[in-house]
Amino acid sequence: MGKLENDMIRWGRLLFERRLISGWGGNLSCRSGKNFLITGQHSPLPFLMSGDLVRLDPQGKPVRKEQRASSETPMHMAIYAGTDAQAIIHVHPPMVLAYSLVRQSFVPLSFEEKYTLGEVPVIAQETPTVTRPEQLVEALRYHPVAIIKGHGTVAIGKNFQEAFLVTDLLEEAVRCQFFKAAAEASGESTKASRQVAPFGGKPHALFSEEHMSALVESANRDREFREFGAAAGLTTSLTLQMEENDRAWTVRFVEGEITETSQTDNGDFLISGRAEWWNAVFTNKIDPFMATQQGKLKLRRGDLARLSRWYKPFQRAFSLWQTIPIQ
Repeated sequence: MGKLENDMIRWGRLLFERRLISGWGGNLSCRSGKNFLITGQHSPLPFLMSGDLVRLDPQGKPVRKEQRASSETPMHMAIYAGTDAQAIIHVHPPMVLAYSLVRQSFVPLSFEEKYTLGEVPVIAQETPTVTRPEQLVEALRYHPVAIIKGHGTVAIGKNFQEAFLVTDLLEEAVRCQFFKAAAEASGESTKASRQVAPFGGKPHALFSEEHMSALVESANRDREFREFGAAAGLTTSLTLQMEENDRAWTVRFVEGEITETSQTDNGDFLISGRAEWWNAVFTNKIDPFMATQQGKLKLRRGDLARLSRWYKPFQRAFSLWQTIPIQ
């Protein structure tokens, strides 16, 4: 057996040991040059053997005609076609499965969850296998993992370890949500931020002067942003840059308020990205901190640990900015 085959067998066993699967549930796959490797139909992940692994051609057909690939092969192939995934893990974590029956999305609690997972969508499904993967593929373009309602999770990564870790983190995060719900039911509560009202108005072109003016107005008129910024000592400058045309805007903050914007690239921090990802950030398809962690946005200047000091006011600012309609 080769390295990929050994890896697949090892991760199948680990998924079982972490109780992320049971019985014959779940399937794994990865790219192998121009081909793919996937677990076979009805192959138990904790007890995989070399004969349970099916090599697929670029069209998703078994190279060895007598082998039967997982019934979820079309879903895996659609994800590879629509994302840059190198490995896929599809399992049935019990806590996530139960959670998906009563929620429309997973909203993270801890900072690690926010950085790594973001808000995870719950995708409806009414068939035993995923027959219409388009919505799932779209979700996985912006998130490392997605939840299929009443079914399980699908995670992607540059290798099995990455996909395994986000799967495991999501199951543990959902467990924390159940603990939180139990605490709230017993009368304990925490103070929540005020809801963000839609900004309204006509759509603006991304990073146009009108768009930047709306960003300033929405943040400075919000009491919570000003309070969070003042408490955190938010005094710095942040440059947002579009990679396609190098268009950049620098936003200057003094004690929690935006005092100036300019078409320069000299901020203390500089974050750049393609228009596709800036659009995803400003339409709330992906959290900006998570996009930076994933490399979709790139911190070209400054230190992420230092920037994280102001996580709370920046998170509030982006939640406000995501209500501003863009073209």
